[in-house]
Amino acid sequence: MTLPNSRFDADLVRLGAHHLEAFAAANADVQLAVLTSGDGFEVASYPPNQTMTPKIAAMSSSMQALSEALTREAGLAKNRNLIIETDSGTVLILGLAGTQPLSLAIVAKSGELLGKLLWASRNLCRKLETSLQK
Repeated sequence: MTLPNSRFDADLVRLGAHHLEAFAAANADVQLAVLTSGDGFEVASYPPNQTMTPKIAAMSSSMQALSEALTREAGLAKNRNLIIETDSGTVLILGLAGTQPLSLAIVAKSGELLGKLLWASRNLCRKLETSLQK
């Protein structure tokens, strides 16, 4: 497992990478899973060292912030997730609760059932949140 950079605490990076790898192993159609900081940097990813990961991290962080602003302006409660569906796959962006702003971006092929992917992604968020509180 290669650490993306030294910008983040090594334990956070290792913990994130471990959870993302387990998630991808359990969800075969997942092509990319990225834990992203609030300012758009990759904390951890699986698979590691993909050329698209920094761009996905930056865009997903911005989209998470925009979706939160949109729900606030619309007078809705806290945003849980953002779903982008295409003919060839799905992108999920989920915010993590906690003291530091983190989000999770999941890219999956079209074979993955949306409901299953959303359920598994929310469970991953809960696992990450619980692990980060320790």
